[in-house]
Amino acid sequence: MRCILTLLLAFLIPLIAEEKPNIVTANTIVHDLAQRIGGDRFRVTCLLQPGIDPHLYQPVPSDVQRLAQARLVIINGLGFEGWFDGLAREAAFTGPVVVAKAGITPRMMGDHDHPGVEVPDPHPFNAIIHGVTYAENIRDALVAQDAAGAEGIRQRAAQVIGELRDLDAWARQSFAVIPRERRVIVTHHDALDYFAQAYGFRIAAPMTALEDGEPGARQVADLVTFIRGTGATGIFLEYGKHPGLVTQIAREAGVRVGGGLYLDGLGPDGSPASTYPGMFRANVETILAALR
Repeated sequence: MRCILTLLLAFLIPLIAEEKPNIVTANTIVHDLAQRIGGDRFRVTCLLQPGIDPHLYQPVPSDVQRLAQARLVIINGLGFEGWFDGLAREAAFTGPVVVAKAGITPRMMGDHDHPGVEVPDPHPFNAIIHGVTYAENIRDALVAQDAAGAEGIRQRAAQVIGELRDLDAWARQSFAVIPRERRVIVTHHDALDYFAQAYGFRIAAPMTALEDGEPGARQVADLVTFIRGTGATGIFLEYGKHPGLVTQIAREAGVRVGGGLYLDGLGPDGSPASTYPGMFRANVETILAALR
């Protein structure tokens, strides 16, 4: 019997020692950064799946269980995960919550549900330079959870931050070929204000009717008139949203469809936007192809 117990302990002790802290992320962008920076020191899972509209997220029982077992949660903040507080209460989660955007001065945007009301814009990640702040905040949170792995965490974070800074420099150099008067992006989802501020664009996002469904004939006519007035040469739609209707509007306005942009999260596995750097690069290349 003693021999059997000794063998069992020899088998179980390494498994216990290898148990990794559970980190739960609330969107695909912070998830990608947390995985890259954390490496194999953590078990990182995401509540959202790539390619899924985060506005349509509905928690399921397994999400509640995962959150209940989490050591740490990482969210975007600025209301991007408006469902999180309710989910945390349901899971009785009282652990630390890291807000990845902490330290970024928020820009304001119109509230889609309450015309005339402004709310903080939750899309800083669309300017890759703000991704550096996200990476720094995630790095510091992971170091606080794993002092023994701090050196590796910092090294991986430095690599990620270097890649993000290089992408920012590449984008600035690439956009230099587009004249200022042509730097107009017309889209149906107002998620590019930080991007516009960083890279010298003007954003026109009048097509909020597309967020809730099919606009009527009068709304389509108003959109066509608006687009003609911007001087834009193309319009962009969010990846996976209303391609047929946007094509119709573009045709009537005499402009082209610039392509799909990833505005709220990563693309599905295997797509060019399946990582955060890949998502940004895909957006820049789509805009360049349409406007230069």
